[in-house]
Amino acid sequence: SEIFTTYKDNQPGVLIQIFEGERQLTRDNNLLGKFELMGIAPAPRGVPQIEVSFNVDTNGVLSVEAKDTKNESGKQRITIESRG
Repeated sequence: SEIFTTYKDNQPGVLIQIFEGERQLTRDNNLLGKFELMGIAPAPRGVPQIEVSFNVDTNGVLSVEAKDTKNESGKQRITIESRG
């Protein structure tokens, strides 16, 4: 897992985007999925701690979960299955 934070004061949510690829620029990689984590408590930028965890199971299914470390109810998840 990795810890991320907000980029502006009182930001109510973050957009989590999942890409595959090794290109230096994000636009040159393949977007697998995205979701929003909302309900982040008002705080100065850089204060909220958003933990993003990645897990791949034995069938190649990728699960990505994001949670606000200061608010356990603030959690979202996406599951991405292999396309063949």
